[in-house]
Parts: sequence; C-alpha cells; structure tokens
Amino acid sequence: MHIEEHIKLWNLASIKIWDVRHRVLRAGEQVNAYRLPVSGFLYTIRGSAAVTLDGTTYAVDKMQVLHGGKGVCLDITLTDNHFEYYIILYRANLSLSGSREIQALLKQHAPFHVQYAFVPSYPADLYDKVQKIDQYWRLTDEFAKFQVKTLFYQFINELMRQLNMQDIQTAKPNLVAQAVRYLHENYALPIMVDPLAELLDCSAGHLSRIFKKETGSSLITYLTRIRMDKAKELLLRTDASLQEIAEGIGIPDVIYFNRLFKKQVGVSPGRFKQVCISLPVSQDITIGRSELSIVRHKLRAYNPTDDDNHYQYKREGDLRTLMKSRQSVTMLLILSLTLLLAACSSPQNTSPASGSGQNGSAQPTAVAQSTEQPALQERVIKHAWGETVIKGEPKHIISLFPAATDYLLALGIVPQAASSNEEGSDQFPTYLSDQLEGKMNLGWQVDPNFESILATDPDLIIGQDFMGDAYGSLSKIAPTLLAEKVKDEQGVIRMKTSLLKMGEMLGRTEQAKQVIEEYEKKATDAREKIKQAIGDETVMFLRLSDKEVRYYSKRNYEVLYDDLALTPPSSIPDPAESMQIISMESLPSINPDHIFLLSSDPEETSELEKTAVWKGLKAVKNNHVYMVDYGLWFQGPGGPIGQSKIIDEAVHWLTQ
Repeated sequence: MHIEEHIKLWNLASIKIWDVRHRVLRAGEQVNAYRLPVSGFLYTIRGSAAVTLDGTTYAVDKMQVLHGGKGVCLDITLTDNHFEYYIILYRANLSLSGSREIQALLKQHAPFHVQYAFVPSYPADLYDKVQKIDQYWRLTDEFAKFQVKTLFYQFINELMRQLNMQDIQTAKPNLVAQAVRYLHENYALPIMVDPLAELLDCSAGHLSRIFKKETGSSLITYLTRIRMDKAKELLLRTDASLQEIAEGIGIPDVIYFNRLFKKQVGVSPGRFKQVCISLPVSQDITIGRSELSIVRHKLRAYNPTDDDNHYQYKREGDLRTLMKSRQSVTMLLILSLTLLLAACSSPQNTSPASGSGQNGSAQPTAVAQSTEQPALQERVIKHAWGETVIKGEPKHIISLFPAATDYLLALGIVPQAASSNEEGSDQFPTYLSDQLEGKMNLGWQVDPNFESILATDPDLIIGQDFMGDAYGSLSKIAPTLLAEKVKDEQGVIRMKTSLLKMGEMLGRTEQAKQVIEEYEKKATDAREKIKQAIGDETVMFLRLSDKEVRYYSKRNYEVLYDDLALTPPSSIPDPAESMQIISMESLPSINPDHIFLLSSDPEETSELEKTAVWKGLKAVKNNHVYMVDYGLWFQGPGGPIGQSKIIDEAVHWLTQ
C-alpha cells in the first residue's frame, strides 16, 4: 500500500458520511450478499467470524479493520457464538477538473475502492474514534454532524499512520466478477445496465465494454443465459407452471418467456420438458418445494428491519424496467397474437405471407361492423426483406437505431420512442437529443429487445438494415421498415442515396430531395472555406478504443473525404476497409497536419498525451488536435443531420 499517495488523495477528496451502524450478530445469524451502497470501513469489537469481501475471506477476531469499495459484496459467517462490529459507510468525491497527476494517482491507487484487512498495532486509538463517531451520529444537531466528519478524518489519520507501519496488501475490485455475481444472485429482479453500473461505481459504458471483453457477451445476453438455465432446471425438476417459472426468473410475461426460451434453446419449454424427462416427475416434488432458490431470498443486509439498507433489492426504484405493468404487457401480447392469427386465417386477407403482420387486420367477428367506417388507405412497400403493408398514417412510430432516427427527423418525422446512444446508455445521441426531448428511450437495440419494443405499442417500427434476422419477429409486433445504408461500388456508404431510399419507402421523396439539396449547398460552402484556410494540409480521424489507435476510412466518413474534400494521409486504407488499427510507432511516418480525435475514456486520452510519439506529431505541436463528441462523430456519419453537424464542427476547427 502506497500510504503517501493514499494520503494525498484523501486530502483532496470531499467526504460525506453516509451511515454509521453498531451491530451484534448472535448464533444462527449471518449477513449474506449485502452489497455496499458506498465505500465502507468495518471495525470489529469482539467475537470472531469469517468475513468475505467479493469472494476473498478473512478470518476476523476482535479489534480489526476491513475496507471495501462501493458495490463490494459482504458476507459474514460466525465462527463464535457472537460477533460485534461497527460499520462506517462514506462517499468520497474528487473533482474531475483535477490535474493529470491526480487523475493518474486515482487510477493507480484508488484508496476509496480497494479492499483490505489488517490488525492495528494500537487498536484502542482507532476504537476510541469509531465509538465517538457512532455516539455523535445518533444525535441530530448540526454540531454533531460536523463532529462526526471531524472524528472520521482523525480516524483516517490514525489508520494511515498505523497502515504505514505494516506491509498491507490491497486488492482492486474486479468489476466483471462483481457484475457476474450480482446477476447470478438477482436474476429474478428487473435489471438494467445503468443502475447496476451505478451500484458498482463505474460508468455504464465502461462496465458494458469490459464485461463483453472478459465474458464474450453483453451483460443482458449473459443475464438471459442465466435465466434460461434456471428455467431448464425448473422444467426438469419441478411441476411448476410456465407462468410460475417465467415469473420466478424475472420474465413476468409467459408468452415472451416462451418465445425467448425457444430462441435460446431451440425448442419450446413444453417440448424441452417432454424430450428431456424420460420418467414421470416424482410425486414428492410439489410446486411449493420446487421453487428452489428463485423465490427464496437470503438476508441481504446487516439490519433486516431497516429498509434504507435494502434499496438496491427492491423491485422498484433505481433498478427500473422499460416494461409497462405485467398485466398491460400480457394483454398486449395476447391481443397481438389474436389479431395475427385472425389475419392469417381470414378469407378476406390477401396480404402476402411475407408481409408486415400488422395488428390492424380485422377479426372475423368484427367484419360486419367494419363496413360502417371508411376503409383506411393501404400502402404496400416492397423492400429487401419482403413487403410491408401500412394502413393509414402511422401515429406511433419508433426507431431502433440512431441512424434510423436521424433519417426520420431529417424527413420531418419525430418518433415517439428511439434507441439510446450506445450499449449500456439511457441517453439519446447528443446531436439528436434536443429534437427527442420528452420521447421514450428504448435503450440500446442492436440485438432488439422485443419485450421493451412491444411495451411501446408501436404502429410502425423503423430499424436498421443489419437487423434483417429480427425482421420477422419485429413485423409480428407492428409493420416494420429497415433503413438501408446504401454503398457504392467501392463500399463507401452514401448518405444521400440512403436517405432518398428511406424517403421513398415513407412516401416523403420530395422532403428527402429538399434535405439533399440543402446538404449539398452546405457542403459546397464549407469545402471552399476549409480550402482557403488550410489548403492541402492533411486531416486524419482517429479513435482511441481499448488502448488501440484506430483510423477510419472514407467508407464511413464520406462527409470528410468526399463532401469536404479533405486531404487524407497518404497511407489511407482502401475504402473497402472501414477501419484500420495503427501502431503508435507508425504515427510519426503518417504525421498529419490536423487530427480529429475520438475517445470515450479520458484516462486513455491522458495516457496517449504523455507519450513522446504523440508529443512529436505536427498536429500536436501546432495545437491542431480536436476532441470530438462520440454521439455525433461515431453515430452521426451516414445520417443527414449528423453529417451536417460534422460539417459545422469541421469548419469551426479547421478555419479558426
């Protein structure tokens, strides 16, 4: 433990005491899977126990100190007939505007997040501080609150002094291991990435990236596998109904559970049970006994009577779900299925089998009444995935990908719900957020979440062309169109062609032509301004990702290299290759005059800027490195609004 560095960070941090508790565990009592809501110290008074922090077990006796960061999972099992301890929970904040040295120190040492345990050389000095902190915490006046904070700093001062006398090993928390354990223990709860990331004290984007890197799948996909494994276990070992099993694994609607199970396992739940069980289920296995661990909840906190300590385990609140109520989703699913069957069986239905499967088809019992109303105008749209029938003018349109949202907004259509900026985020793309204010956020939909889509009750779904495999399922919810990013013979994505095609499908060809005309004028004016400012100086777009430097060609960035006619580095990859990883050593030989730099991790940027290679580049020396926004520069290319705003930013930077 580097005490001097820890003290420096403690000295700069803003500290808030979150809670102080004094507790005695007696024979038969224990603490199971309590996840620290903030960082905390545990100070033992008497007795002994096995204390586990995120899987690391410490044999603890009286007068010992343990520390864990936010999100650490705490378990206490008695090895004596009683165990008495204090727990002090605190929150430490450091200003993000601190120096690079401080940011580097925080990344390397993280004193508020590491876990450790040690036996103090002078326990009475620490005990005195802890006892007084608890005493003043029970009071309510402002002086007492101030005294608590004063005593806490004295406790830290004495703690650091004694730690400096010993060689204490610390362990940084493993975020992926914490997330995996949380998913296994709480799969029956509604889980979203953002609240889980907040619980583990990291950003949703960072958690999603490292989780996928270490496990090979997204967090939600991993959760789905856990749920399906539990469902198979219940199907094979119990007589529980499908509804009971679905609810027990956190999927409140049995129809969606059936569809998801068949997608993951390959057969329906009923067929799985029929094939896999060769003998009748034992009469001893009753539903009451068959619940296994799904509905049996362990003691999760150090005080079972205090609701404040269980906030992360409630079924409402921070761990929210995009679903509507269970009843409304169930009724919507049943209604959709009923109307779909009616459409398939009705003799009046002449729509092709590959059509949209829209839920506006009349049921047989309502045919006589429907003649009293004027027929809705129908449009049949042919596209790469079949034919989609749209009746009337759709009022509740949703978009499943940022580029599709860009097309819609450019054509004057504001979707009622749209996808988020990236995996794990609940924010719209920054450059579109002002036009989507007040609209529902669907979350990241690269792998469509049919449950959340169905809950929005759409009458038209706009997706992206890479979602072709999901087209059939989406069409059963509502008429579906997939926006295409049209490429030329070189593989370059052409925004204007793509927009025109989308405009034709939506009956807005003239609007698309108008947008294209205005875009071409903007690009022409911008091209002339930039040419006058920088001439033939080279411009490069780089992205930092997972400690790699990536260069993107004009296949994705026609806006830079065609529309603005910027001069790329001489080593630009073939347009057929959209991305190329560049070694740091090769950057000096490329040595562009200007660099647009994209990074979602400030720490990676800080590390790059320290290198001698980076400091030696012309663009760096001349202050011609421009930090760009992820939402615009990574999601924007290919969309008319995104590319227009990229033009504005390029003109601003290159002509200033």
